[in-house]
Amino acid sequence: MASAKTLTAGSIWKALSKINVNEYTEEKAGLTYLSWGHAWRIMQEHYPDLVVKWNGTTDQSGVIRDLTYYEGGTAMVSCTVTIGDVVREMWLPVMDYRNKSIAHPSSRDISDAKMRCLVKCFSLFGLANYLYVKDGLPAGEDSKPATPKKAPAKQKKASTVDHIAKLRTVATDLHERGWTPEGETKKEIKSVIASGDQEKAAVLTKKLEEAGELALKLNDEKEEN
Repeated sequence: MASAKTLTAGSIWKALSKINVNEYTEEKAGLTYLSWGHAWRIMQEHYPDLVVKWNGTTDQSGVIRDLTYYEGGTAMVSCTVTIGDVVREMWLPVMDYRNKSIAHPSSRDISDAKMRCLVKCFSLFGLANYLYVKDGLPAGEDSKPATPKKAPAKQKKASTVDHIAKLRTVATDLHERGWTPEGETKKEIKSVIASGDQEKAAVLTKKLEEAGELALKLNDEKEEN
């Protein structure tokens, strides 16, 4: 771990951009995400003194809110992360499971958006930045120059995915967000994990994500009504 005096934007980027986080990523709505729990752990292992500040606005009543509202009721969250003297800022709309802006978001919607925004801000320092440019691999993992058609890199990423670990991560994430599979689905998860069958784990993970997102969406609509 480097001391604060030796930290520069370049040294931080060099350290974080080389980290391969593929085993910790999740697929949702066709996009690849690094869960905030893994992102935070990695950042703490390298820069435990980092500081996170949530930006926002002050409403007409003088109340400070950690988000900004726009006409129509949609909202944006924003955070600033400081490591030594290096500062980066990122923002993100509060979105639903389809990545569409939400009008009048709930506290849960805002909380989820903040965690996604934080991970995105970490990417400005170098962590998992390659996920946002769809390279599929961190810096230094592939000696071949990047080209518009990078099929080999994508295949390599797919082959390195631990679907059993991913199944565990998805199940845990859904549980923390308020939905836990029961009955036959719960038994199937335990059976697949015990068997170590990667192919079945991949299929079940996709099935679990779809069922979980639908259940959470229906629950949110029920609470709103």
